[in-house]
Amino acid sequence: MALHIVTDSTSSLPNGFAERHDLQVVWLKVSVNGVFFREFVEISPETFYAKQRAGAKVGTTQPSPEEFIKIYSELLADPEDEVLSLHLSAALSGTLNSAYIAAEQTDPGRVHLYDVRTTGPGFGLMVMSAVKMAERGASVRDVIHMLDGMQSRTHTYFLVGTMKYLIEGGRVGKAAGVAASILQIKPILTVRDGIIDVYERPRTIRAAHDRLWAIVDQAVVQGIEHIGFYYTGNRPEVEAMQTTFTKRTGIPSVLGQLGPDLGCHTGPDTVGIVILDSLSRAN
Repeated sequence: MALHIVTDSTSSLPNGFAERHDLQVVWLKVSVNGVFFREFVEISPETFYAKQRAGAKVGTTQPSPEEFIKIYSELLADPEDEVLSLHLSAALSGTLNSAYIAAEQTDPGRVHLYDVRTTGPGFGLMVMSAVKMAERGASVRDVIHMLDGMQSRTHTYFLVGTMKYLIEGGRVGKAAGVAASILQIKPILTVRDGIIDVYERPRTIRAAHDRLWAIVDQAVVQGIEHIGFYYTGNRPEVEAMQTTFTKRTGIPSVLGQLGPDLGCHTGPDTVGIVILDSLSRAN
């Protein structure tokens, strides 16, 4: 009997992780001037962000149920095996709904779905932990219990160069976007209860960066298990932040790039920080 983990490409997994662990990934698609591409597979983040910055019209689409059915059917060839399918917040995408339709048409008793209520690198941390537990023979119930605990310990904060992509994509409340436009504020955004929300509203980009550092410093003092710095099309800016963090704390960190599906909504100038609280702090 084996437990197979399935996920989608918005989990921002490190290069090679899926291949090393035989992890099945469903690829989301992005459109550039009306032409659709599977992110990472048919279009690289660098190409996508260059086109986005140049003014291309971009969009996203969720995977079809048929894509999930194919994967689930292959993984359930052994009648004793089960699938735990982890996907980005249902409040941000219809991906989980496609997975639900596929599960109903495959074997709803052996396909278990889980809404991580976030997306991006925080999602990826959950996937990697689930994979490692499954490899050690953990049950579906045990893995889900671990994931529930990780949700409350995972915090995402990010700044965007402009709110227009989030507003156009309907991924954040329009009221927050209007306020940002009128007041010329530079909000620190977060993912709260599965949706993108405004965490704080500094009025300048300098104040926003100062406040972001204050959040990081406080987390370090209280105890962290993991921290990662993420960019879209602005690696030098975020890499400099990671370097500063290393000099200030000496704590290991991760530098990564967000994929086109996420960047479609946040834009090519995104600064993201993901923090996983230590277990001792959570307890």
